[in-house]
Amino acid sequence: MTISDKLLMDLANDLGIESIKEAERRAEQFVGKSDETLMREIVQLKERIKNDPEVFERQMKAIYAMRPMMTEKQKARLDQIIRLLES
Repeated sequence: MTISDKLLMDLANDLGIESIKEAERRAEQFVGKSDETLMREIVQLKERIKNDPEVFERQMKAIYAMRPMMTEKQKARLDQIIRLLES
């Protein structure tokens, strides 16, 4: 699957990210963090977004939509995160 700028922006919007600068800023927050720290932050995020089922559903759809664009290693990590979010 090829990734177009429009597809990336649509996915970003579904995740609540409104600009490329914002996406870059958010991504930089995760650089250098351990998997354990990232998983802890994902659990905290899960608690916040599960309070709004509509937002949670929209964001999960966006997460699933990214899966085909990933390598097998990335897919395995994403699957781990999805299991955590859906538990």
